[in-house]
Amino acid sequence: MKTKSMMIAASLAGALALAGQVTAQQFPAPGDSFVLEMMGQRGWEVSCRLSQEDGDAIETRERGRGLHDNGRFAIGDVTGGLCSYSVPERGELRLTMSVEHTGFDCPFTVTEAGFCRAYLQPGDHGSFQVTRSQVAVTGS
Repeated sequence: MKTKSMMIAASLAGALALAGQVTAQQFPAPGDSFVLEMMGQRGWEVSCRLSQEDGDAIETRERGRGLHDNGRFAIGDVTGGLCSYSVPERGELRLTMSVEHTGFDCPFTVTEAGFCRAYLQPGDHGSFQVTRSQVAVTGS
């Protein structure tokens, strides 16, 4: 009886393992989550237009007004996009993009602590592309 139970359990475990592999092969992996954190002074503004895996376009905007205002975008299944920023005279802004464990390229300088970060000065304005890395990531 024990042998029969063990054989059934082994068969079920094998079937579940095979089903997991088939499911992973049939469906593409979802896009990565785009996370951008902002911290600054005075009237800064950051806006992004991001494309998602399903073809939707997401537009989002954050504005800072106070002495030490912060904001954050966190959007799932992002495949790419464009973000723009403006920093007023007498203001400043720090942007930090999460790229660790994602497929995104860092559009800024990578700091010694491993952060993808830009320090923007008074009067700065511009834009940056949100792009996926061209390096293929494979798992074992």
